Amino acid sequence: MNFALILLAIPVCIADISSFVIPNIYNKVLSYAALIHIGLFGIGQVRQVVFSLAILLALLFFRTGMGDIKLLTLILVTHSFSAIDFLGFVFLLAIVHIVVLVGVHRRIPIKIPLAPSIFIGLATYLATR
Repeated sequence: MNFALILLAIPVCIADISSFVIPNIYNKVLSYAALIHIGLFGIGQVRQVVFSLAILLALLFFRTGMGDIKLLTLILVTHSFSAIDFLGFVFLLAIVHIVVLVGVHRRIPIKIPLAPSIFIGLATYLATR
């Protein structure tokens, strides 16, 4: 699963940065890889998956993009790590992204592409774990 995520990280980030939308074709390819991964290794602890889905539902109420939620769902379902820790990395990197954009454009952005923060947060979390 990590290979598929690394392989599609660049096109997903480019699409998200240019249009603030993650095309469904990338999510479909990643969902096929996730289905293969779940078929081989299982889904993990049900309590952890339910907790992850509850956090993602809360993100939906905060108006996070649906493509970002789909991407986070695929990552959280296929990996057996703490959702709070991983999302902490993602949101820390999103804050850094906002600070960089404020420094470049001299104004606070209304919305940011979250895919780069998701993939860099995943790489950072996996590297430190």
